[in-house]
Amino acid sequence: MLVASMCLFISGCSYQVINFPDKNGQSYNSNNASVSSVPSSGYHRVKRGETLFSIAFSYGLDYREVAKLNRISSPYTIYPKQKIWLKNKRETVTKRVRSVASKPTPRVKVVSKTASDIQLQKKKNSPVIASKSSSNNSEKVSSWHWPIDGPVVKGFSNDGVSSKGIDIKGQKGNLVKAAADGTVVYAGSGLIGYGNLVIVKHNDVYLSAYAYNQRILVKEQQKVRAGDALAVIGGKGSEKSLLHFEVRRDGQPIDPLKVLPRK
Repeated sequence: MLVASMCLFISGCSYQVINFPDKNGQSYNSNNASVSSVPSSGYHRVKRGETLFSIAFSYGLDYREVAKLNRISSPYTIYPKQKIWLKNKRETVTKRVRSVASKPTPRVKVVSKTASDIQLQKKKNSPVIASKSSSNNSEKVSSWHWPIDGPVVKGFSNDGVSSKGIDIKGQKGNLVKAAADGTVVYAGSGLIGYGNLVIVKHNDVYLSAYAYNQRILVKEQQKVRAGDALAVIGGKGSEKSLLHFEVRRDGQPIDPLKVLPRK
């Protein structure tokens, strides 16, 4: 009993263990990790525990674009029940208006306008569209590492609602490690189909995600180095000791095998 207490004390010094409910007994087969479609309303209502990064991640969007659209600056603090627009509000309203049967419009007197008047009117009516960040989109991660050792049992597919990452088979008790240096921007279990999930921001362009964990060992805003332990490997349904790993570039899923070193 004393030995067990000592082990628990020592491990507590190394990591901050977040004891989420064990979801290994539940099946994720009906909710496989995938990118959600943007709601017809055009916005997402923030739930407790969500971050701007996790919301953008779930819809396959660039967090920078979502932040700019909602005029949210770094460190991107959001609040429960807050309305987060995922696409331009004016475009959403315009589509709703078009969906309603149009009424005949009365004739109006045509007033001649000068070229300067027309140019000014165009400027006023132009929709506000979130522009791309000025950061270099070709920014690279200096070095990628495998999050666990093991064979890839499910590959990447960008069709339909198929896997947006890869599944890697590990062994019970394996530590899931950061694939590159970065900052933890999400650590929780709020995204359907991902179980206990950790998202790491590597730079303005690249994010990586580690899903189906048994336990999370890091907290949000924690700096990590490549090879640092993020979680204890879990699994989905009857598939144990399995890690779902994703890489997002500018919010879009890419094949992790294109950046990971060849084995």
